[in-house]
Amino acid sequence: MSNSEFFIGRQPIMNRESNLYGYELLFRGGFDPNEAVFDSGQEATAAVIHNSMMGLGLENIVGQHQAFINFPESFFLSTETPCFSPDNIVVDVLEDVPPTEEVIAGIKVLKEQGYMIALDDFVFKKRLVPLIQLADIIKFDVQYVKPENIPALFTKVKQITNVKIIAERVETKEMFEVCKQAGADYFQGYYFAKPEVISGKQLNVGRHNLILLLEKISDENLHIEQLIEIVERDVGLTHKLMKMAEQYRSLTMPEFSSLRDVMMLFGLKRVQSWATLVSMSILDDIVPEIFNLARTRAVFMRSLAQHEGRGAVDSYYLAGLFSMLDVILQQEMEDALKQLPINEEIKHGICKGANSYGELLTIAKQFESASDHSINSDHVKLYMKALSEVNEMRF
Repeated sequence: MSNSEFFIGRQPIMNRESNLYGYELLFRGGFDPNEAVFDSGQEATAAVIHNSMMGLGLENIVGQHQAFINFPESFFLSTETPCFSPDNIVVDVLEDVPPTEEVIAGIKVLKEQGYMIALDDFVFKKRLVPLIQLADIIKFDVQYVKPENIPALFTKVKQITNVKIIAERVETKEMFEVCKQAGADYFQGYYFAKPEVISGKQLNVGRHNLILLLEKISDENLHIEQLIEIVERDVGLTHKLMKMAEQYRSLTMPEFSSLRDVMMLFGLKRVQSWATLVSMSILDDIVPEIFNLARTRAVFMRSLAQHEGRGAVDSYYLAGLFSMLDVILQQEMEDALKQLPINEEIKHGICKGANSYGELLTIAKQFESASDHSINSDHVKLYMKALSEVNEMRF
């Protein structure tokens, strides 16, 4: 299959005026969207990040609000640079993460990088004071606290540090009022809304390409060109990297014209983190024919652009690679491209067949349908070479 369906849960977090502050994003399995079955917290976190940021797109799930994502101990012990932006991600420290020196050091690094830190399902213990001092938000499951004890609990924590408090599992208006009077800043629970399950489709990734990428990123002498060579041969990897890049768009770089643009922005450390995340989330054994057709277009269009002396030849590769997203994702092409931070000229060429991108894409399509017998002989050689190159990519 060229794509697969995924599910992700979200539950709103409200402020004191009952306005939306953010969402907690929840892992949901692929077979039963209402179940949260996983082998480890690490895999669940990877799936949530992968599906939200490289699947639907974080903006489509939380808008401009905060996204709370649970992270296990291993995340705080890792030396990798997170591949996701700190702009609207709240790092939720799971309740079973021990306050070891290594964990504390990892959280301090994340704070320095601009990430907000929340402590999930918090139960007050003296040994957790170092965590409290680093936290921006503490979440209390108020179902485990007697209502008359809630004010003292919230006051005790706020005496240690100027932290915000989320009251979790608020299920009645009465509990909402108790927590509000006690000084809670935010609220989450069935009183406001049950978790909502949303679904989407994602591009699969060739297993061999992903393993090759993981091997390369561990090489101390790695060059960015080697990464580009691996990623650009796989539509799924390219699409996921572009979706992740959406978070880093800015006024100085509102769109990208090639994988090189994204790689240079990310840097090797962030690309390494991204590749690890993808590998923990999905591994697919099949490279479908539709992917090979997209890759053939990409290789041919770049070669033809180079042959004709056109500039920015890598952007033609990108146009060819994404020219079948509508088929792969089973969406209208405009919708499939809308959330990708790529050059508008590339999008226009793919959707409308206009401009230089559309021109070369049309030539590629003529070879596929054998609809034009007057095609330039140089074009024929380039297309046959592209076919041969893509055939060598198949695993």
